[in-house]
Amino acid sequence: MNGLIDFDCHEFLDNTNLAILEISLPEDDGNERRYEWLLINKQNLCIKRMLLKTRDSSSSVQERFFDLGFLKYASSSGVFIEAAAKDLHHLEHKGCEDIPEEYLSAVTGYLLENLVM
Repeated sequence: MNGLIDFDCHEFLDNTNLAILEISLPEDDGNERRYEWLLINKQNLCIKRMLLKTRDSSSSVQERFFDLGFLKYASSSGVFIEAAAKDLHHLEHKGCEDIPEEYLSAVTGYLLENLVM
């Protein structure tokens, strides 16, 4: 997706305060990919890794349970409920091609500092 780090976007959910991305990164052997979920605070572009605990899927609705909260989404919209604050965030489910460049740069910086060896 970018020149510095090889990652692919699979999901992009967005609202005025936060964005949630599911990305994949190549493993060392090159054949497998590691999937990560990231929560982006749009005020300061701070990124938190969301550790996936469980998941449930149907043909129309996806549910993900993370250490940071619960995400439920369909093809056009979703909702994220923060575990700590119990805040409810309504989200628009967008295509990965719609991710703003500043988010991609923030993700690249985060990956360089935290996940990529």
